[in-house]
Amino acid sequence: MAQISYIRTSKDSLLLLLGIVEDGESQRYTISEQVYSSIGSPAAHTAIDERTLSIIKYADELYRAEKKALSLLAFADNNERTLTMKLARAGFSRDVCVEIAKKMVSLGYVNEKRQLERFLLNEANYKLRGPLKIMPYLVSKGYSSHEVRLVMDELVERGEIDFSENAGRLIEKKLGGGATDEEKKKLLYRNGYKI
Repeated sequence: MAQISYIRTSKDSLLLLLGIVEDGESQRYTISEQVYSSIGSPAAHTAIDERTLSIIKYADELYRAEKKALSLLAFADNNERTLTMKLARAGFSRDVCVEIAKKMVSLGYVNEKRQLERFLLNEANYKLRGPLKIMPYLVSKGYSSHEVRLVMDELVERGEIDFSENAGRLIEKKLGGGATDEEKKKLLYRNGYKI
């Protein structure tokens, strides 16, 4: 059976640090005051049962995963799927990874449509890639092909992407004015344009 050895408030006044001794090993867990109340607010030097210990461990894992997710999002944009995979690689359980990724989306920290728009605009207008090259690239980044198609169509409709104009710019940039039709077709094909 486990025992709470200490209870301290953290720098964030809504969190508590619990020291728990289990099988002679001492561990520190961070949980919210709400979770602490839900388990009956046990005092220091009190024995706790397995159910209570598992609630504390799960709450601590959620806290640590959320901290990691915020760190990952501060470093770079991630979509929900990629964030889930990165959290899993960091050692968190699948359930916790999915829950935290969904929370980040619901809080607005992950906005896949905005990220997708930026990727599409960069790929199409800066790198001059066509839709057949862009689609598999973004799907490999974790976006669904359906969502990529919807956002791409929306950007084309708004006039922010013009693949015909971009194809002309690509030919001019790579081949100049003296290229044969065959060379142009090969270039466009390699860069994902329908011929």
